Amino acid sequence: MVSDRRRWHAPEFRARVVIASYESRRPIREVAAQYGIHPSLVFRWRREARAKAQAKGGTSFIPVMVAPAPEPPPLERRREQGTLSGQAVSLVFPDGVRLEFDTGLSADRLREIVGALRS
Repeated sequence: MVSDRRRWHAPEFRARVVIASYESRRPIREVAAQYGIHPSLVFRWRREARAKAQAKGGTSFIPVMVAPAPEPPPLERRREQGTLSGQAVSLVFPDGVRLEFDTGLSADRLREIVGALRS
């Protein structure tokens, strides 16, 4: 049975869902399923909450977890594993991205890699 009427959700319910969506580490679709609503509603309510906070001149913060990037194996170990044939070169871009490659890498392949990093 399909209804032509839209369901109405109390502002307190909407706020609870929005807070849960930011605090949970689960995907939005799982948070939406927990509350019995469609994921698009969660995204809409989050957008509306941000706009309302900005209109009031307030700043809203979203919890963020930053994990350290995995360390690549040392060049010596890569040489032992046979993944490096010559000498290694490091290229550090202005945004901090570091590219290590073997001097045996072809110029065309290096252009492809650098192009992919810039996109």
